[in-house]
Amino acid sequence: MIRQLLYGGVLALACVAQTLEAQTTYNSHAQLSGRLKNLSTKFNALASVSSIGKSAGGRDLWLLTLGKGDATKKPAILIVAGLDGTHLAGSELAIQTAEKMLGAANADSVAKLLETKTFYFLPSMNPDAQEQFSAKLKYERTTNDSKTDDDRDGRVDEDPFEDLNGDGVVSWIRVEDAAGTYVASKEDPRILVKADPSKGESGKYLVYTEGIDNDKDGVYNEDGAGGVNPEKNFTFDYQIFTTGSGEHAASEPEVRALLDFLYRAPNIFAVLTFGPNNNLSEAPRFDAAKVARRILTGPLAKDAKAMEQVSKLYNGRTALKDAPTMPQTRGNFSQTAYYHAGRYSFTTPGWWTPKVEAPRDTTRRAAATAPTTPSPTAPAATGGPAGGGRMGGGGAAAATSTANASEDDARFLKWADKEKLTGVYVDWKTIQHPDFPGQKVEVGGIVPFSKLNPPVSYLTAVADKHVKFLTGLGAQMPEIQLVNVKTESLGNGLTRITATVINKGLMPTYAEIGDRVRFVQKVKTELKLGAGQAIVSGKRLNLRAALASDESEEYTWLVSGTGKLTIETGCPTAGVKSADVTLK
Repeated sequence: MIRQLLYGGVLALACVAQTLEAQTTYNSHAQLSGRLKNLSTKFNALASVSSIGKSAGGRDLWLLTLGKGDATKKPAILIVAGLDGTHLAGSELAIQTAEKMLGAANADSVAKLLETKTFYFLPSMNPDAQEQFSAKLKYERTTNDSKTDDDRDGRVDEDPFEDLNGDGVVSWIRVEDAAGTYVASKEDPRILVKADPSKGESGKYLVYTEGIDNDKDGVYNEDGAGGVNPEKNFTFDYQIFTTGSGEHAASEPEVRALLDFLYRAPNIFAVLTFGPNNNLSEAPRFDAAKVARRILTGPLAKDAKAMEQVSKLYNGRTALKDAPTMPQTRGNFSQTAYYHAGRYSFTTPGWWTPKVEAPRDTTRRAAATAPTTPSPTAPAATGGPAGGGRMGGGGAAAATSTANASEDDARFLKWADKEKLTGVYVDWKTIQHPDFPGQKVEVGGIVPFSKLNPPVSYLTAVADKHVKFLTGLGAQMPEIQLVNVKTESLGNGLTRITATVINKGLMPTYAEIGDRVRFVQKVKTELKLGAGQAIVSGKRLNLRAALASDESEEYTWLVSGTGKLTIETGCPTAGVKSADVTLK
C-alpha cells in the first residue's frame, strides 16, 4: 500500500506540474474559472463544476464536486476558501488540494475515498474582493461589490484609496507630528510600534492608510469601493451596526448561497474553511460555563473531544508548527457552520509565516538602527486596510490589536529576509500631501497581500500536507454497518427479527450539536415491509441520536406474513446500509 500511495503522489504531482509551471501568481476570477472547468473536463468521471450562485458583482460562485456516483448519497466534507478577500492562499490551497486528489485517484487510499465519500470544494466565495489583487490598483479588500454608505454621510464610495506614490499598490502613510503615537521599532526599524511611555518612548508618527481624506471627515479611505464583508455577515454572533457587516445577517448573495448549499446538503459531515482563523493547530476546549447558556459559545463536550482528535490528526499529518494565534471572528462562516448548521467545523489558514530564529550576527541590526538608515515600512493591520482610517485613532485599522500586528510584521519581515523575497515592502518615500501642508509625510509599508499569501510556489508542499490531512479525516469518518441480522420462526406466521446497528468509523455519526440545532438528520433504522406483511411488535421507524465510534444499538421486531422485507439503517453523514430478510 505504501508503494501505491507513493505512486499516487507522483501522479498527483504530474497532473498539476504543467499548471504550476505556468502559474507564477494568484489567479484572477477568470483564470480560476478556467482552471476549474479544465479539471472537470480532464477528470469528468470524478469531478464536476457548477455554480451555486453569483456574488454581488455578478461573478459565479463555483462548486467543484469530487467523487464517484451520486454525490448526494455519500457522506461529504465541504472545503470552503476565499471568504476573506485578502486570503488568496486559501483559494490556491483548495484548488491545489483538489488537483492533487484527482491526480492520485488511482492510489488505493484515495480511490476508496472517492468511491465512498464526496468532497465539495468552494474555492472562491468572495470573488469581488479577491479580484482587487488583479486590479490596476492593488489593495487588500474584504468587501464585495454591494454599494454601502460606510460612514453614514449620505454618499457612497466617496472616500476610496489613492496611490500617492504611483507604485500601483496601496500601503501606508506616516506623518511626523507631535501628536503622533507611533515610533520605529528598536528590534526592526521597518516596523512602527506604539510608543511605550514606561520605556521612555514618545510618539513621533501618525499612521494612516494611503490616500486622501476626500470627504474631509477626519478619517481616511473609510468609504471606498464595495461594502459588505461576507465573513462578518453570517448568522452566528452577527454584529449589527458594524462597518462591513451588512444591513442584517445573511443579507449578501454570497452568504445566502453558501448557507443554502450547506443546509440543503444533509450529507455534509464536516466543514473545512481555509481562512485567517485557526482551530486546528489547537482545538477549542470544552467549557461547561459556555454550554450552560441559552446561546452556546463553546463546543459541547463530545464535540470538543472529537475536535481534539481531528486537531491531533491535522498536526500529525501536516507537521505544521509554530502556528500564530488566529481566533475566530464574529459573524464568520466557520462558527455558523457549527453553532447553527450543526456540523463539525474546522478552520486553518493552511500556510502561515514560518518562525525564524534571530540571527546571531548583530552587525546588520546595528547598521539598521544607525541614524543614517531609513525606516522602510509601517505597521499593517491584520487583514489589511479593509476600511481604512487612522491606526489607534478610529476607523477599521484601529480595531486590530496593534501589538499583534507589530509581532506579525516582525515575524513576516524576518522570514522574507531569510528567503530573500523582493517586492514585499515599499521603501518610505517623501510626498507632498494636501491634508498635511508643511509637514513631512512619507508613503511606504508592507505590500498588500504579502503577509497572508506567500509566492505560489511555496504552497505546493503545503497542499500535499493538506491532501494527507483530508484523506486521513475521510478515513476516520463514521461508517454505519448493519450486523448480526437474525430471524427466528415462532409459528403461526410470526417471525422474530433482530439486527444490530454499529458505527465502525473513528468519529461519531454526526456532531453532538446536530441534535440541538435539529438541522442534522438522526440515525434512522427502518423496516420496509412487503405485501401482506405487518409489524406485530416493534417500531417500523426508529430514530436515535449520534452513535459514537464502536457504539451500537440492537433492534427487535415481530413480523407476520411471508416473503422478503428490507432493513435499512443510517444517516446522510455516515452512510446508509440495508439487508434483505426472508420471513420464515
